[in-house]
Amino acid sequence: MGMEYVNRKGDTYYLQQGKTKTGKPKYYFGRRLTAAPLGAMPEGYEVHESPENGQVHARKARATAISPMERCLVEEAVARLAGLKHVIVDVELDALVVYLPGTEDEPLERLGELLGIPTGAIGKLRDKMAQQAQYQKMLRFELLDSDERSYIAQRWCFLGSIDDWLFLEGPAPLEQLVERFAPHLGKESFLELM
Repeated sequence: MGMEYVNRKGDTYYLQQGKTKTGKPKYYFGRRLTAAPLGAMPEGYEVHESPENGQVHARKARATAISPMERCLVEEAVARLAGLKHVIVDVELDALVVYLPGTEDEPLERLGELLGIPTGAIGKLRDKMAQQAQYQKMLRFELLDSDERSYIAQRWCFLGSIDDWLFLEGPAPLEQLVERFAPHLGKESFLELM
């Protein structure tokens, strides 16, 4: 059997090698084996799990100026400042993108109270729903100057005609921008940020 990867939803994906129309090798993950299994990721490739839906891809490794420490800083700060347990921070080229699940905790809490469901069971249900949820991009910290380590903050615009990033603030140090905007994640005040 080849290399396996289990995504956040608990689905197992298998690394496989196929051929393009021109006969060149192509690498991909599938939930079923449909081609030759591979035991390890080919050199120059990496595993990427889509934050939106949990699909797993084999892609060419992408160089980034974002350090693992900066990614960790954003993950920890968002959890601490916004009080959110379910957050994905993805590195997209030279930007850190914060994703939140498309489910809300408050209606689930109220439903649990109405039905007399114990708090612990509600917590497990919330975790399972977040595991299976579609995640939405909310906030992006884009690296502008890799020497100065200065970033700009942007939020996703949900107006149907725009569907793009809105500039919020910067350039500034990453810590400063995260401290300023992370507390708004998961709250109505987020939509008022301009």
